[in-house]
Amino acid sequence: MGSYISLGVGELELDWGKNFGFRDYSKLFLPSDKKDIPYYYADDEVILRPGYSTSLGRVKNRLELLGYSLKTLSTHFQDHNDNYPDYLEQPEISFETMLAIFSKINIADYKNKKEDGDYDLGEYVVENIFLNETFKDLKEHIDIKDKDIGAYFENLDPLFTLRLLIENPHNLEMNLEWRTQDVIDGGWTNEKEIFVGVEETDKFLIVTEGSSDTFIIKKSLELLKPDILDFFTFVDMEDNYPFTGTGNLYRFCQGLTSIRIQNKTLVLFDNDLEGVDKFNKTNNLNLPRQMKIMKLPELEEFTNFLTIGPTGETSENINGKAVAIECFLDLSKSKPKIRWTNYSKEFDAYQGSLENKDDYVREFKSVKNANDNYDFTKLTKLLDEIYKNCI
Repeated sequence: MGSYISLGVGELELDWGKNFGFRDYSKLFLPSDKKDIPYYYADDEVILRPGYSTSLGRVKNRLELLGYSLKTLSTHFQDHNDNYPDYLEQPEISFETMLAIFSKINIADYKNKKEDGDYDLGEYVVENIFLNETFKDLKEHIDIKDKDIGAYFENLDPLFTLRLLIENPHNLEMNLEWRTQDVIDGGWTNEKEIFVGVEETDKFLIVTEGSSDTFIIKKSLELLKPDILDFFTFVDMEDNYPFTGTGNLYRFCQGLTSIRIQNKTLVLFDNDLEGVDKFNKTNNLNLPRQMKIMKLPELEEFTNFLTIGPTGETSENINGKAVAIECFLDLSKSKPKIRWTNYSKEFDAYQGSLENKDDYVREFKSVKNANDNYDFTKLTKLLDEIYKNCI
């Protein structure tokens, strides 16, 4: 008979495979997500066995970094329709209708029939999904007894369907479960082979103006967003860091553009005079599709910041003029100020930098976990902005 492997939420199976024939879903999970989870067998038998499980709330972020954000789902839907065989019937249903229906479904209400037996193409979806009361709203838009229509839904990308279901906030506390143990016990694979994790092609290379930027971003992810840390790689900053300085970072972008780099890359500029200028120039390049650029975000906290320069002390808006990554650290334990230093004829303005910034970095290095007495507010906003630029 062979061994089965399935991906599901509660009793709702999203995908299944047999023996060697199955899809790798390990990139949705962390190694620490391995635990005993329920396996649903025929005759209402439920057995706890090893597998992988994590909440849909956590899966949402990982799905979006894999290219399944809400803004890209319509493209996935159109690609499915464009590539679906002409000889098979397609339902007359729009993406907007699909989203409206699936985002209202409470997965906890779904109960699988748990019947043994082999299904022809489309039969499983018709008998176990369409005829289930949980999916009753589909009746208004498709023939729920048509196996060809069932085949269409059966061939939808399971991650597309999962992302639609995640739009219902009631589902976020439920767990996505990958039931892998049967194929392992059957000798079709082993634990090392089955858990590949996030592959290099799915990771984002973060490139910054200096090693301090890289350290702060990486440690912030470790502390605040460990669930997605494995999606990011960083240029080695230990020896001969190659991209220090805004000018070099711009030339680096020119080089990547010329070779049409295929790796997912995010380049981060400072939000100061020179950084904004180079960001704008880089934005005018014919950037590869996989390459994105951003500058440090403008925050309300920087609109009334103490500065000192030729005209003495004053409070100014430093967004676009003197914001470096150290400004996102916890500055509350002292009286931070920006010192205006070099005058730029090109911009007819002074370039500024945070005084005693190395002290703030040293303090951040001593932080052990997210529960420490440390203000992560601005760092959280920075990570959120990085995330938005990656999805």
